Amino acid sequence: MARKSEEQQVMKVLIELAEEENKLTESMIDMMAQTNQLAARRTASSDMRTTLSEERTELARQQTKFVAKNTDLAEKRTASSDTRTTLSEERTELARQQTKFISRSAELAEKRTESADRQTDLSEERTELARQQTKFISRSAELAEKRTESADRRTDLSEERTELARQQTKFISRSAELAEKRTELSEYRTGMAKDRTSLANERTDLASKRTGFSETRTTLAEERKILATKRTLLSTYRSVLAKGRTELAFIRTGLAFIALGIGLMRYFGLGMWTIVDGSLVVLGAASSIFGIRNYMVTRNYERIFQDKLSRLISDAQSVNIN
Repeated sequence: MARKSEEQQVMKVLIELAEEENKLTESMIDMMAQTNQLAARRTASSDMRTTLSEERTELARQQTKFVAKNTDLAEKRTASSDTRTTLSEERTELARQQTKFISRSAELAEKRTESADRQTDLSEERTELARQQTKFISRSAELAEKRTESADRRTDLSEERTELARQQTKFISRSAELAEKRTELSEYRTGMAKDRTSLANERTDLASKRTGFSETRTTLAEERKILATKRTLLSTYRSVLAKGRTELAFIRTGLAFIALGIGLMRYFGLGMWTIVDGSLVVLGAASSIFGIRNYMVTRNYERIFQDKLSRLISDAQSVNIN
């Protein structure tokens, strides 16, 4: 009777141990499910990071388009300063959007760090459970000498543990697949970063070209200003010469009237028409005096403009030689 009671106690202890092992196995399955959920969240975070990287790349391409558009407009923007100001505001807005995306990436990085901390906590819990399993295994080893009759029960429990191990293996393989996908996404993100760098280099080259065009435009504007000054001086000189010609015409007309009046008086002599002849001589003398007086002033202006023109021609020749 005593032996039977001892055997019954041993069977109860074995059954309790088997139930505890089942509970531990269930807790391990729950932990693996939580690990899968965390992996799925990490995958979603990686997808979101990839989406943000694509958006940054699209914004960089839009910036490149805007820079190319600015380069095209740089050749024609003599009178388009307002348009250039608008484009500068758009570039500023795009830079602000880039800053927002960068801050969003920082927030996602913080979330990823929190997920890593959570994984660390779960790893510590798994370690503690493994320690408890070790204690139960040592206790099972002590009771191994007494469980000869409970082999069938232990075999069933072993089969259940094997099935659970298979499930764990599936979960682990799934985690490995997710890790491979995460690696591929990281490589794709790296390629997009290289593309973004090349686009930034192109933008820098276009900005350098725009600077060269601006310098050329400034040089052409200075040359145009010099030419306008020369044209104004030549126009004024032409006006002075025209004025001189007009005054010479007055002198020539006055001399013609004097010659005509004297010729008429000498031909017809003194008479009733002598007043008309005298008027012609007086009118011719007045016209000649008026023309001579104004022509002397105009002649001084001509000398001044000739000096200015000679200086401009010498300056232009020195510039061409340089």
